[in-house]
Amino acid sequence: MVAVSFFTWLVFATALNPVWSFFQTPHAPEVLAIRKRAHLDDNVVVRYWLWLKGLFTGHGFGREVVDNSPVWPQVEHAFVTTLELIGIAIVIVALASVLVGTVAARRRGTALDVGLRSVSYLSWSMPAFLLALLLQHAFTAMANSWHFQPFAIGGAPTHGVRDWVEHMTLPAVAVALGFIGAYSRYLRTALILTLDAPYTVVARGKGLPERLVVRRYALRNALVPFTTVIALDFGAVFGASLAADYVFGLHGLATLFLANGLLNADPFLIEASLVLSAAIVVMAAIAGDIACALLDPRLRLD
Repeated sequence: MVAVSFFTWLVFATALNPVWSFFQTPHAPEVLAIRKRAHLDDNVVVRYWLWLKGLFTGHGFGREVVDNSPVWPQVEHAFVTTLELIGIAIVIVALASVLVGTVAARRRGTALDVGLRSVSYLSWSMPAFLLALLLQHAFTAMANSWHFQPFAIGGAPTHGVRDWVEHMTLPAVAVALGFIGAYSRYLRTALILTLDAPYTVVARGKGLPERLVVRRYALRNALVPFTTVIALDFGAVFGASLAADYVFGLHGLATLFLANGLLNADPFLIEASLVLSAAIVVMAAIAGDIACALLDPRLRLD
């Protein structure tokens, strides 16, 4: 995360200067005051050190260059919104992938298995931003034609659980759909291997019903590589959440980065959004390791 923060700061703090975007006279008194307050005339490495030191001395992620307002209130809301979107999407992906992968593995070679795999390949091939646009268009047409709108097609949730569900459902589904196709295929393959493993054959030989063999023996062991794949591929899930966030206007990290950071040419807003994005990916990797260790106690010895 330190490396990410440093190199992104070098790129954006060097390339962006909000004074150039908002003021026509670079030597006006108010511009000189802003440049002095924000240390815009200092070396970019010195500016990075001042920003990094501010994280541990009560200055948070700094202040916006032009209006001098704290960055953290905007970043906090965007960070929480993105976490909520990713959390819902991961839950949908996990539940749907387990269901589809288990059914396909138990019915392998049948028409149902072929149909599920075909749908999986189709959803896997569609990028998140396209799925988000298609869902938005479909529910807009539904609202215009049938005067029925169960979910919001844009905007951020404002208050109440119902409003939150209405605004977060379509973006989460848009993120999840493509990954259900990919991860259900991973789980199907892993489950087929565990269903043919010696310990499951012994369990059947002892007279256990098939559903119990699948749930207690095969599925738990198949979930270990499945969880590992999700953890390793979490960057793609996060990227898809940014696309859905921007399409539906949830005011998450994507909106903060593009609409606020780049549009205002403010390196502090951009740096905060990128560092928190890296933090989400790192936390997901740690959570994936913990989940794998809980599923398979043998991994705790490594």
